[in-house]
Amino acid sequence: MANLNYYKAKIKAFSLTEWLIGINVFMFLLTQLVTMTTGNGLVRLGAKVNILISLGEYWRLLTSMFLHADIMHLVFNMLALFILGRDIERFFGKKKFLVIYFISGLIGSALSYLIVPNVSVGASGAIFGLMGANLFLYKINPTVYKRIYGSDFLILIGVNLVIGFIRPNIDMAGHIGGLIGGFITAFAVGLNFEKAFVPKRIAFQLISAIILIVPIFIGSIRMTSTPETYASGAYYHYTIDNISTANRYIDKGIRKFPNDPDLNSIKTIINQ
Repeated sequence: MANLNYYKAKIKAFSLTEWLIGINVFMFLLTQLVTMTTGNGLVRLGAKVNILISLGEYWRLLTSMFLHADIMHLVFNMLALFILGRDIERFFGKKKFLVIYFISGLIGSALSYLIVPNVSVGASGAIFGLMGANLFLYKINPTVYKRIYGSDFLILIGVNLVIGFIRPNIDMAGHIGGLIGGFITAFAVGLNFEKAFVPKRIAFQLISAIILIVPIFIGSIRMTSTPETYASGAYYHYTIDNISTANRYIDKGIRKFPNDPDLNSIKTIINQ
C-alpha cells in the first residue's frame, strides 16, 4: 500500500508539460506500430489531411498536434516543449496553460488547413503558441522579462521563424498561426490568478475564436467546391476498408454534383 501511495504521489507531481510530452511519445510509438501492421499510421491516426477535414473530419486539426513524422521531429519538438512549457505553466497556471497550448495549436492547424495543401503533423503550432505567450510576458513587463530571460527567448523565436522560411517542408502557416494564436490567447486568459472573463479579455477571446473558426470555414467551402474532394475522400476510406464512410462521402458528392462521371464510377466500384 505504501508503494502504491508513493507512485500515486509521483504521478500527481508530474507537470502538465510532462504529461503532454508523455502523450506525444506514446502517440509516436503507436504510430510506428500502426504503420508496421496496417501502413500509413500518420493518416490513420489523424494527420492533417485537408480533403478529409473538409468532409467533416475536423478532429484531425487536434490529433495532428500529437503526431510526428520521425524521431528527430519528435525529439526537437519535445525538447522545445520541455523548455518553454514549464515556465508558461508556472506563469499562467495549469488550466490557462492548457487553453493556450490547445487553442494556439488549433489555430496553427486551422491556418495550415487554409493555406498549406500538404499533409502535416507535429506539435509545432502549439509550441509556437507557447512562444507567443512568452511574447505576451515580454509585452506586459519588458524590464522584468529581460531581467529573467535576457533576450534569449526573443532571439530563439526569431531564429525559428527564419529557419522555417529557409528550410523546405516546414509548415510555416502552422507555426505563424500558433505564434499569433498563443499571443492573443495569452491576452484572452491573463496570468495565473487573474480573472479571465472581464471586458478587456473578452474582446481577445472573441478574436481567438474568429481566427480559429474563419480559416476552417473558408477552407472547407473552398475544398468542397469540387467533386475531386469527395472522390478522393471516398477512395481513401475505400482503400482502408471503411466502406460505410466511403459511401457517405461519395453520396454527399453525388448530391452536390449529380452528373459527375467520376463520382458515379467510384460509387459503382465501392459497392461491387
